[in-house]
Amino acid sequence: MHEAQENGHKVLINTGRPLVYFEKEILDIGCDGYLCSNGVHILLDGETIYHKTVPETVVEQIKRICEENNIYGTFEGEKCSYFRDHNVDFHPHYGFMITAFDLAPYMAHEFTWDHVENPDKGTGLTYVADHLNISTDDCYAFGDSNNDISMFKAAGHGIAMGNACDELKEIAEYVTDSVNDDGIYHAFKHYHLI
Repeated sequence: MHEAQENGHKVLINTGRPLVYFEKEILDIGCDGYLCSNGVHILLDGETIYHKTVPETVVEQIKRICEENNIYGTFEGEKCSYFRDHNVDFHPHYGFMITAFDLAPYMAHEFTWDHVENPDKGTGLTYVADHLNISTDDCYAFGDSNNDISMFKAAGHGIAMGNACDELKEIAEYVTDSVNDDGIYHAFKHYHLI
């Protein structure tokens, strides 16, 4: 990634996580920026260039509708995730997330919606491209999950990691090796970015 930066390319991480949940090892890489919380909080060159919040009235409507229809979910804020409660049986993914937070008490979370504070990847990528005055055709998006689909559609080049889900591989322009087998490096070489 540093070689790509030396060649004049900006390297950013685009994730569903809020910045507060980034591991130190990720921050130590030295990327040019971070698109956090699926593009609603964007930092570039150490500065916040975009931050979107959901109006409190909308949050209250969502909470009411979910509670009336017995739907569980997570509100994600800049510094905390808020689960409706500790129901691990509602859905496998919801249960997995609760278990992950149980095992990581240092990651700010609450099992209540009483204190929700407000916060898509494709929109975030487009915003950064506009901010840098470059075409999205010159953007290379790497992903492994179906939540990367909108980012792939926005970018000129969608690169699926070897360990990516089949749905993402099907729409990828290029499938590289898995993340553990230097997939990013090989894709950078493939596209002559390094």
